[in-house]
Amino acid sequence: MTVFPGSSGRRGDAGFGLIEIAVSMFLLGLLAVAFLPFLVQGVKQSSANGTLATATQLVNRETENARAQTTCTGLTAATSTVLDARGVTLRVTRTVGGTCPTPASSYPMTVPVAVTVVRTDTGAQVAAAKTLIFVAVR
Repeated sequence: MTVFPGSSGRRGDAGFGLIEIAVSMFLLGLLAVAFLPFLVQGVKQSSANGTLATATQLVNRETENARAQTTCTGLTAATSTVLDARGVTLRVTRTVGGTCPTPASSYPMTVPVAVTVVRTDTGAQVAAAKTLIFVAVR
């Protein structure tokens, strides 16, 4: 056996031992546990943002449906229920303010319309919009 200068002569010193590997795995586990709350919060926030995006799309769709009406009598209140992709049930409500005037001289006019989206499981309002719709005739 040839012994080189500066070496102790043992060949088993190369690499990591079992203790070093166990300690590094323990430290990596501690880091993973430390970041777990951030991961859970991120998943919850992502779900809430998805529901908010769906509610905003529903408000826009219902507002456009109201704008498509050109007569005052065609503009009516409506309520519908929608199940979004995450399984959350949303109630969409369109309310129309005021009544249609009878004299034809009152037209053209604007009619206030409000659209709200509420989660049915919590009762929380997710999105809402108010606008004025221009109507030309009764």
